[in-house]
Amino acid sequence: MLSLEQIEFLFTFCRKHFVYYYDVQIELVDHLANAVEEEIKADPKISFEKALEKVHQSFGVMGFAPLVTEKQKMAEKQSRKLFWMLFKEQFKWPKVITFFVLSAIMFYIFSAQAFLMKWFLAVIVLLSWPVFLFGILRLQLIIRRSGKKFLVMNFSLISSLILLPTYLINFSHLFKEVSFLNYTPENILIPGMSIFLSVYVITIIAVLQTFSSERNSLYLNYPEVFSVIG
Repeated sequence: MLSLEQIEFLFTFCRKHFVYYYDVQIELVDHLANAVEEEIKADPKISFEKALEKVHQSFGVMGFAPLVTEKQKMAEKQSRKLFWMLFKEQFKWPKVITFFVLSAIMFYIFSAQAFLMKWFLAVIVLLSWPVFLFGILRLQLIIRRSGKKFLVMNFSLISSLILLPTYLINFSHLFKEVSFLNYTPENILIPGMSIFLSVYVITIIAVLQTFSSERNSLYLNYPEVFSVIG
């Protein structure tokens, strides 16, 4: 059984070898500790340092780099999976009522005043930016106050979601020449924009829930770090 000093040395060893994420360090230290103990059992005369060096060499020339890369990919995959799970939950009963109510309200307003579509789009986009930014900064502030680094949610996914409406600022232009069956461009555009904006509002809700879930996971999985923050 390794001593507390030796365990702390393993954390320092990980940091010296460019493993800066605390959640990765925890897993790696556990692996290193078990491997070092096995080496010492196999050869009681070997020193702790020599056993650690031998274990580290078993990772190959790249050292811990491939492991960190793999953990980053896993974290990104998990954050995407978490977001899409929370997003899809918004379309299950009874949460789906929010989507139907939003769509109905917007359809009613746009049917009466079609020019309001662009205003609604602009307002929702402008409001979404500070909401997303607040969520990101709040999560990052909590992590920074912990004094550690963590592999958290995939912010590239969040960025793409923020930019989504900007691709549709000229949404109405897509329908200027659309005319088939008994539909006119306005008939297609109004329900289309009502549904799109409602989905985007639902997306904002899902993103905020993702931030909250990631934050709760950090508090739950690493109480030794976050209990002092409160």
